[in-house]
Amino acid sequence: MESSSSQSNAGMPPPIKRQRTNPPLTDHEGDTVMGEHMAPPLISEVTAIQDVPKWQETTEASFNGIVAIRFTQPIAFDTDPAWTMVATGFIVDAQRGIILTNRHVVGGGPFVGEAVMHDHEVVEVQTIYRDPIHDFGFLRFDPSKIKYMKLVEIPLAPEHARVGIDVRIIGNDAGEKLSILAGSISRIDRNVPSYGYMTYNDLNSFYLQSASFLSGGSSGSPVIDIEGRAVGLQAGGRTHEATNYFFPLDRVKRALELIQQGYPVLRGSIQTRFIYNAFDVAQKLGLPEEIEAMVRRMRPNDIGMLVVATVLPEGPGAKAGLEEGDILLKINGEVITHFVALEDLLDNNIGRSIAVTVIRGGETIEANVTVQDMHALTPSRLVSFGGCVVHDLSYQLAYSYTLPLRGVFMTSTGKFMPFYDDSDGVIVDSIDDKPVNNLDDFVAVLRTIPDHEPLPIVTYSISDVHTKRGDVVRVSHQWNTIRMYTRNDNTGLWDCQKIDMCPRPVNISPVNVRFPTLSDPRAGKAAELAKTIVTVFCVLPVPIEGISKEYLSDYGFIADVARGLVVVGRRTIPLNICDLYIVLAGSLMVPAKLRFLHPTHNFAIIQYDPKRVGDNNAYQATLSSRLPRQGDAAHMVTFNSLGNPMCLNTVVSDLAEILIAARFPPRWRCINTETVHFESKLAGDFRFGLVGDENGHVQTIWMPFMRSHKVTAAAGLPTRVILPMLEALQQGQTPSMRRLNIEVKPVSLTNARACGLSLSRLDEIQQANPDRCVLFRIEAVELLSKAHEVLRPLDIIISINGKLMQRIDDLDQQYTNTSLELVILRDKQEKTVVVETTEYDGGTRKLVFWCGAVFQAPYTALLLQSSKVPSGVYCSNVATGSPAQQYELAPTYWITSVNGINTPDLDSFERAVRTCPDNTYVRVKTISYDSEPSVLSIRTCYHYWPTSTLSKDAAFESNWKSSEDD
Repeated sequence: MESSSSQSNAGMPPPIKRQRTNPPLTDHEGDTVMGEHMAPPLISEVTAIQDVPKWQETTEASFNGIVAIRFTQPIAFDTDPAWTMVATGFIVDAQRGIILTNRHVVGGGPFVGEAVMHDHEVVEVQTIYRDPIHDFGFLRFDPSKIKYMKLVEIPLAPEHARVGIDVRIIGNDAGEKLSILAGSISRIDRNVPSYGYMTYNDLNSFYLQSASFLSGGSSGSPVIDIEGRAVGLQAGGRTHEATNYFFPLDRVKRALELIQQGYPVLRGSIQTRFIYNAFDVAQKLGLPEEIEAMVRRMRPNDIGMLVVATVLPEGPGAKAGLEEGDILLKINGEVITHFVALEDLLDNNIGRSIAVTVIRGGETIEANVTVQDMHALTPSRLVSFGGCVVHDLSYQLAYSYTLPLRGVFMTSTGKFMPFYDDSDGVIVDSIDDKPVNNLDDFVAVLRTIPDHEPLPIVTYSISDVHTKRGDVVRVSHQWNTIRMYTRNDNTGLWDCQKIDMCPRPVNISPVNVRFPTLSDPRAGKAAELAKTIVTVFCVLPVPIEGISKEYLSDYGFIADVARGLVVVGRRTIPLNICDLYIVLAGSLMVPAKLRFLHPTHNFAIIQYDPKRVGDNNAYQATLSSRLPRQGDAAHMVTFNSLGNPMCLNTVVSDLAEILIAARFPPRWRCINTETVHFESKLAGDFRFGLVGDENGHVQTIWMPFMRSHKVTAAAGLPTRVILPMLEALQQGQTPSMRRLNIEVKPVSLTNARACGLSLSRLDEIQQANPDRCVLFRIEAVELLSKAHEVLRPLDIIISINGKLMQRIDDLDQQYTNTSLELVILRDKQEKTVVVETTEYDGGTRKLVFWCGAVFQAPYTALLLQSSKVPSGVYCSNVATGSPAQQYELAPTYWITSVNGINTPDLDSFERAVRTCPDNTYVRVKTISYDSEPSVLSIRTCYHYWPTSTLSKDAAFESNWKSSEDD
C-alpha cells in the first residue's frame, strides 16, 4: 500500500513514501496489505461510463481548478526524508488563492513548492495549514500572478459522498498531467488505512473507499461527482488491486471556513486513538444488548460504535483511566458514534474537562478528561547540524509505537552519529548524563559540547524501547553549525536562527596510556611493533569525488612518537577534507590533523598533539628503506578478532603491481604501486599488520586497498615509499613532490613485440632484468596536465632518463624531477620525448555549494578517466530535496555557463551564481559525463540552500575556511 505522490527525478530515488512492510500487514479492517509476490486482480472490463456528455462537461469545467504541485521537502522531518516529488491539488478558494492537497504532500516539516496551472502558468505556493493528524493541508498562492487563465473553484461537498455514486479522480496520476480515472464509492465508513510503521498514518476518521486504479502523482486529487463537486480527497490505495482511499471532506470544509474567516483552526486531543467496530465486534468486548438497542434506535443507519484502540501513556486519556477496548458511548451526555461528532466536541473544548462515558466489560464507566491543544502537541521546530536533524517526538510516531509524547527524535543522525543506522528511528535519552525530554534540553546540552571532545550519549530505537545504547560522540564546530528552524505559517517558511556554540573551557590534561604487549617469542624483535598500532577514525563532512561514505575507520601506526605522526591507509582517509581521530592503546581518543595525502600510493600521514598523552609505553616504529625480496622472512604483527596482538610468521612470496579497475563515478584508487604478497594464506584474514624483518624494522605495511565501493583487497605496501614524506615532516617541512600525471600497467614482452618492440630492445630488457620480463604501458594520461601534451594512452615506456623501466618503482623519479626524458614505443616506432612534471597541490582546494549541489574543479581520478574536459566546474554531489535535484541537475555534470555567462573555472562560476537573486530561475548549461549537452532551469532557494564556499587554508585547525568565517 503506497501513497500516490510521484517522484520527479527517477535517477536519484528517495526512499518510497508510506512503504509497505514485510510481512504483509493487516489494517483495522482486517484486510491484508498485498505484498510484491501477489498478483494483481484481473479486471475483465471497466465499469460502464454513464452520462458521458454530462461527465465530459463536468470534467472540462474542473480543469482550471486542478493544479500540479512540484515540491521538495528540503530537510528531513519526522518520518519524511528530504526528497523531491510531484503531486496534485485543487483550488478551493480562487479569491484567496487557497489550494487543497494532502498532508503527506505538504508534510510536517519545511516545504518548498510551486503550482502548475492547467495552462502551464507557474506560481509559488506556501503551506498555510497542515492538519496535525488528518491527511489534508492547504497551500496558498497569489491569484494576481495568474494572468492568462480564469481560475476555477471546486466546491467542497462532503454531504454528497454516498455509496454507489460514480466519481472521477482528476489529477497527475503517475506524474501525467490531468489524468482522469473513473471509480465508484463502495464504502463511506472504512477505518483509516494502515501504511505501516515509520511513516504517516491517519487516525480518528472514516475514509471513503472506491474501486479504481491509481498510482504515484495523484495524491491530492479531487474526487468529483457528476455535478462537479468534490466529495473526497485522494489519499492512498493499494498498488496491486483496484482499491483507493479518499479522505472525507467534513473536517476539511470546517478548516477552510475558519481560515477564510481569519480564525485559527482549533484541534483538540485527549491523546487517544479510536477505531470503528461493528456491533458484532463490540458485543465481544462486552457491549450490553440494551445499549446496542438504544444506539440502533437513535442511529438506525449505524452498524457499529467507536472503540478505544490506543491510549498514549501519560496523556489525558491515560490519566483519566481510559483503556484499550473501552467502547465510547457518550461525551458530555451526548451519544457519540461517529468521528466527526467526536472531533467536533474535542475541537470546541480545548483546555476544558469533558465527561466521557465508556462501556468496559459490560459496565458503564464515567471519566473526566482534559482536552489538549493538538497543535501544541505537534512539533513545529527542528534543529539541524552536520546532516543531523532533531525535533520533539511527533504525535504520529507516538501513536505508532504507543509512547509517551515526550523526548526528542532523530530523523537523521548525520555526522553527529555517523556510525548509527537511523533507519528504525532514534530517540535521545540523555547527553553527557543530562536527561533530554524536549528539544530545548537537547540544544542546551549541545551548545556546551567542546570542539572535538568526547561526550557520552544514550539513545534507543523507537521500535525497541527496552534496549538502550550508549555511545560516545564528538562535534566538530567547523562543520556543525547549529540551526534552529521554526515553522511560520504566515510566510510558509521555517524561520532560521543560528545558534552559536558556547563550548565549555577544556583543560587538556595528559592521559597515561599503556599499549598491550606481544609476548609471542616467535615475533622476535618485531614484537615491539604491537605497541605502535593505533586506530584511526575519519568523518567526511562533504561527499565529493565519488565518495559517499561519511564514516571510515581502520588501523594505522605511530611513525614518530615525539611529533605524533601516524601513517594510515587511504581507504580510511580518501579525501583531504575530513575530521580525524586517533585511539591510542584502546583507551584515549585524540583529534588529529591531516598532514599529507599521497596522490597515487595507498597511504596518508596524520598528526596528533603528543601533549595530550602522558606516561606511555608507545613504541616508535623504524621504517626500512630496503625493498623486500622473495624468500625474505616476515613477522606480521597484527590484532586478532578479539582485539589482542598476535604474530604471523611467513615468507615474502612475490612483489607485483596492484591493478584496481576504474570506477564510476570516478573516485580515488591506488595506481602505479608495487605491493608485497606473502606465502601464508592466513595473511588475507587480517586487514592490517606491520611486517618486520629480523631486526624489527618495518619493511611492509599490510593494509586494505579499495577495489570498489564496498570491496577491499589486502596487500603489502613497502615502507620505503613512505620515508621521503615522513622525513620531510620530521624536519618541520611540508612534503612536496612532483607528478608525471599518468597511470601505467604492466604489458608482457609478447604484446610489446606485437606493438613493434625490436629484437635488440627485447634482448637488452631480458638481460637487464631476467626475473621480470615486462614493460609498462600508459593506460591513461591526466587531462590538462603537461604530460597530456606529449604522451598518449597505449604508449609503452622503455626507459626513463636513460635507464630501462624494469619495475613500476622506476616511476618514482617523477617526484623530484621537473622533467623526464622518456623513450616510448608508439605506432611501432621508438620515440624520445621530454615530459614536464607538475607540482602536487595536495588535492581539492575549493568547493562551491549552490542550490544543494557541490561543485569542484576537476580532480585526478576524473581527469584520468575522462576523454575531455568541457569546463573547470564539475558537479560532485547533489543533496536530496534540493533545488538541484528537483530541476534534474545530477552528479558528474559539467557546468559551462550560468545565465549565458561562461564559467571556465570555479571562481567564475562562484561569481556568476552569487549574482543570481533568490526565488528566480537560473539557466544553467551542462554537459553530462557522456558528453550530452543540456540546459537546465534551476530555481534558487537560498533560505534552505544558501550559497557558500570552502577553501583550503592552513591557518584554520581543519585546514579549511568556510565563507561563513568571513
